[in-house]
Amino acid sequence: MKKIFLLDDEVQVREGIQRCIEWDKEGFIYCGDAPDGEIALPLIEKHQPDIVITDIKMPFMDGLEVSRILRKKMPSVKIIILSGHDEFEYAREAMRIQITEYCLKPISAPELLETLHKVARQIDKEALEKQRLNELENQVIQNETMTKDYFLNQLCEGDYTASEAIKQASELEINLVSQYYCLVTIETAPSSMTTIQSLANDYPCLSFKRNAKECVFILKGDEKSTLEQSITDLKKQLLQIAKSDKSIIFGFGQIESRIQGIATSFTKAEEEKSYYRILHRYRQTNEKGEILSDGGIHVFNRTELIQFLRFGDSVKIDEFAKSYSAYLQENNVSTPFFVYYFLMDFTMTIKHYIKEMAANNTTILDKIQQLEMTASWIRDYDEVVVYMKKLLKLIVHQKNPTTNTVNPIIMNAKEFIQKHYVDSQLSLQKVAQAVNVSPSYFSHIFSQETGQTLIEYITMVRIEKAKDLLKTTNAKTYEIAHEVGYSDAHYFCNIFKKVTGMTTRAYKASEQTLSF
Repeated sequence: MKKIFLLDDEVQVREGIQRCIEWDKEGFIYCGDAPDGEIALPLIEKHQPDIVITDIKMPFMDGLEVSRILRKKMPSVKIIILSGHDEFEYAREAMRIQITEYCLKPISAPELLETLHKVARQIDKEALEKQRLNELENQVIQNETMTKDYFLNQLCEGDYTASEAIKQASELEINLVSQYYCLVTIETAPSSMTTIQSLANDYPCLSFKRNAKECVFILKGDEKSTLEQSITDLKKQLLQIAKSDKSIIFGFGQIESRIQGIATSFTKAEEEKSYYRILHRYRQTNEKGEILSDGGIHVFNRTELIQFLRFGDSVKIDEFAKSYSAYLQENNVSTPFFVYYFLMDFTMTIKHYIKEMAANNTTILDKIQQLEMTASWIRDYDEVVVYMKKLLKLIVHQKNPTTNTVNPIIMNAKEFIQKHYVDSQLSLQKVAQAVNVSPSYFSHIFSQETGQTLIEYITMVRIEKAKDLLKTTNAKTYEIAHEVGYSDAHYFCNIFKKVTGMTTRAYKASEQTLSF
C-alpha cells in the first residue's frame, strides 16, 4: 500500500480530502497532513510517504520550495502539485523540479483518486525497472546491443568524462565523435516503438531504448546548419505521427558542441517532453470531447527567427512578429498552455542566440528574463505580438546601445522605497513582492543596473532624509532615527557616521554654521 501525505493551508481542504476517499479500500495509507512546508518536512521524514500532494501557495514555505527540498532529500518520492487556474507561471518551475503530476483546482475526489492510482502504477513500474537495471548491472553483459544501450544511457545521465566516453565508445565500436550534438527523447506506446526506432535510419544519430516506452536519439552533425535541418525534419516526422498516434510525447534539447554537452541537451529534452505532457492534458476540445487543437503540435521555424535576429531591420519588427506568430491567429489557438509554450519557445530561442553571439552580455539576458516573467499572464493574440515586439526591440537595443531605457522594475522599486523608507521592516523580500518579482532575481537586476545593493540604496535614501531633518528641525536623534526607519538609535548613529563621516551632532552643528 502506498502512503499519502497532504499539504494545504486550508483546513477544510485537508479534512475534505481525508474524508472523501476510502484510503484502505483503494490501497493507500493516509499517513498525515500539514498546513505548510515548514511543519510538513519533519513529518514527511518521519512517515516516509510514497506520494506527497501539495498546494502551491502556502504561508511560510510554499509547495514549490517543499518540492525542491524533497527532490534533494527524498528523490524517489512522487509529488502531485495542486494549482489554481491562474497560476500557469508555476508550471515551468514545477517541470524543472520534476513534479510527477500537475493538477488544476478545483479537483474532484474521483479525479484525485484516478491521479493517485496513476502515480501508484508509475511507482510500481519504476520499482520493477530499478530491479531490472540492478540485475543488468550485476550480470556479465553478453548482448552487444544491450551494452551499447547501457553505455549511451549512462552518457546521457552525465556519468562519463569526454575522454572516458571516447574510450568506451571506441571499445564498443560506436562512432561517437562529432562537431555538434542534439538530444531527442521520445515516449510512446510500446506498440509504436518499432515505428519510432526506424526513424533513426533517416538521420546521422545514435539511438537506444531507455525502457519499453521511451527511446533516445543522439543527433550528430559536423555542420551546425546541417544538424538544425535534421532537427526540423525529425520534428516534422514526429508531429505527423502524432496526428494519428496520440500516445507520442517528445522533447528536443539544444545543440551542444561538446561530448559532455550531451547530458545537458538530454536534460533540456526531458524538460521539453515534460512540458508536452502537460500540453497533452489540456488540449482544446469541444462539447463532444472532439479535439479542436493539439497543444504544441506545430513546428516553430527557429531558423527563420535566428535569421531575423541576425539581419532583421528594426522597422520590420512589427511585420515579423505578426508573421512568426500567424499560426496562433490563423488556427484560433488560444489555450493558455499552448500560448505560453509558444512564447517560451520564442524566448528560449532568443536567449540561446544572445548567449552564442555575446556570451558575457548578462544585462540583455536579465532584461529578457524580466519580460519572460510576464509571459504566463498573456492570453490574447494581440498581447502575444506586443510581447514579441518588446523582445525583438531588446535585440535592436543590444546592437545599438543609444536606445537605452530605464528598467521599469527598478523605477517602481525606487518609488516604493521613497514611500516606505520609514518602515523599519523594509526588506528585499518586501520590495521584490511590491514589484512582482522574486527576491533573488530582483537583487541581481537591482545591483546590475544601479551599481549598488538594495540595502545600500535604502540606506542612502534614509540618510538623505535624516540629513534634511537635522537641517530643518530640532528633533532629537532618536526621533529622527525613528522617522527614517531605524528602531535602534545607536545603530542609526553608527550608520550615519559611516556614510557621512560625521556624527549627527557634528553634522547639525556644521549646517547651523553654514546657515549664518
